[in-house]
Amino acid sequence: MSNEAEQLVAEAMKRVGLGGSFSPSEVGAKIGLTKPQSEAAARSLSNAGVLVLGFDCAAHFSSDYRKLRAVKDPSGGRKKAKGHKGKATASSGAGR
Repeated sequence: MSNEAEQLVAEAMKRVGLGGSFSPSEVGAKIGLTKPQSEAAARSLSNAGVLVLGFDCAAHFSSDYRKLRAVKDPSGGRKKAKGHKGKATASSGAGR
């Protein structure tokens, strides 16, 4: 992967995250790349399976790349309610 492609991926991750879409030329302009450099980097990332490019020059991260980069939640996707202690049961020693 080229230096421009690495910079483009890093900046896109910061700006839109894994689930958003973006214009490679606009994101590239924010990091100092010209439009041809940004488009070439996006094409190389598309060939590598990192990005999916639309005909209108919009890009989003491929589903395979999102799965690879997704942070696994150690609780199995369930979130605890804050401040909720739950019911006391006889086995927990609450009645003593």
